This record gives sequence, C-alpha cells and structure tokens, in this order.
Amino acid sequence: MTIIPYYESAEDPNTGEITYSSPVGLPTPAEIRRRWCFGLHLTDQYGQPMDDQDILGYLMSAVKDTERQLGIFLKPTVIRCNAEGRGLDQGEDYEVEESPYDYDAQRWQNFGFLQLRQRYVIKMEAFKLVAYGGQVSVDFMQYPDWTKLYKKSGQLHVVSKSGGVPMLGGYPSGYNTAPFAAPLLSRTPQVFHVDYTAGLTKEQLTEDIRTVVGKQAAITTLGVAGTAVLAGVSNYSLSLDGVVESVQTTASATSTTYSAHIKQLQQEVDSFFDPKHGGARTKIRGFTMGGI
Repeated sequence: MTIIPYYESAEDPNTGEITYSSPVGLPTPAEIRRRWCFGLHLTDQYGQPMDDQDILGYLMSAVKDTERQLGIFLKPTVIRCNAEGRGLDQGEDYEVEESPYDYDAQRWQNFGFLQLRQRYVIKMEAFKLVAYGGQVSVDFMQYPDWTKLYKKSGQLHVVSKSGGVPMLGGYPSGYNTAPFAAPLLSRTPQVFHVDYTAGLTKEQLTEDIRTVVGKQAAITTLGVAGTAVLAGVSNYSLSLDGVVESVQTTASATSTTYSAHIKQLQQEVDSFFDPKHGGARTKIRGFTMGGI
C-alpha cells in the first residue's frame, strides 16, 4: 500500500513560487484565503503577507484535531501490527503502529467477531493468529471466503463454509493449533495480528468535514493575522498641520482585528461537533460503547 500524504508542494520553475495541493481533497492554503478569509488582508502592520507554509501548519493542526474528535483518519492511513518489531520504517512502510488484538472466547462465538480499532477500513492486508513463540497458527487470508469485513464499522467475522465458527481451541479442518501447548484460554491477550488501511477516501471526504477543517485553520490564521495588525489598539489619531485623522478599530486590549469573524467561525465549529446538534462523531463513526 502506497502512503498518501495529506499535502504536497510544488515549485513554479519560472517564479519559484511554492503552491500546496492535497491529493486527498483537504482544504489548501489558497482555499483558506479565498473562502474563509475572503476580503481580509492577511498581512502584518508593514504589509508583509502571511506565508502559505504557516497556513499549511494551521491546516495540519486542524486536520489532526478533526481526526481526534471524529475518531477517524481523514485520508487512507497504513496501519501495521508490531511494526517496530518487524523492522518496518515509519513513513515508508507504515504510518500507525498497533498492538495485536486479544482473543475473547465469548466474542469469538458471536460469528468469530473481532472489532478493529479504526473505522472506515479500506483494505485488510493481513489477518493472522500468532502464538507467543511467533509461529503463525492460522493465516486467515488463506481462507478469503471465511472472512467477512464490514468496512464502515471496522468489524471482522470469521465463519467457515459450513456456516460454523472455527473453534480455535480445537482442531477444525484446515487449521493447525500445534504451536499452542494447550487450547486457547477463554481470554488470551495479543494473538490476532492485523495489518490494514483505514480512513476516508477522497470520495468519502464530505464537504461538511472539509469545511470544519477549513474553519478551524481559518480561526488560527485570523487570530495570528489580527494580532499582527494594530494589536490591542482600539483607536488612534494623527494630527498634521491642523488636520486630524481619527481611526476606530474593532481591536482592543482583549480582542484582535478579526475577533468578530473568529467568534462566528468558532460557534459554527462547536455546533458541528456538539452532541446536542446530532454529534458529528456519532454520525461518522457510530456509537462507541467502549475502548479496546
């Protein structure tokens, strides 16, 4: 699985100007300026414009905060089990490392049930039952007809062709439990090893999620830009040869130039995540009854 970045940069060979794009469909610095900071001068008191690289940093912070609140990745993310122990390189072979999953006999009897930690599974690359000595007892990928994956909920079910649930403590047809000195206990920790890719594809990234990322990035952008222009100054006057010019601003000792716009954006972001308004996390991820 190829690792897809959140953002890519490109330099214009003629002007040397660097532009940023998102192969996964997230808002870009140019879009922040155009949509959520429209008509506002993102410059300091000397007219120096804010750099797109700074806005990109605010965007990445907004992306991570949105992922945390929704409980999903906003792009396809490569997840590997025990990656460090396998000698895999983060950033090249994988992005997120996970520990193995526990075996619970009661859950397993529910059609070989296993709940993955991440939702919106795009693809499962490996699914194995591994003994403590490192031997692979069962490679479930060799039985593709037995494994049922519910991508949105991140749930796995293992059901044999005969319709039964393979009992891992016994000796079902085609299985080898020899690496275990004894059958699995009713609860056996860290024996299921799963490699998979999870997150939203570009097509699944809805406009409301893009918008809340853009608004969060705009809040930080405007906060910095507003402080750089007449920070803490509510009014000033200039007198020259008897001519007096007086300027009243929306800034004060406790607010910045763009405070009103920031407040509006923050209210819209809070409403998006607020459980009282439907709760975006529940809509996207579903009800969470507990952790793994």
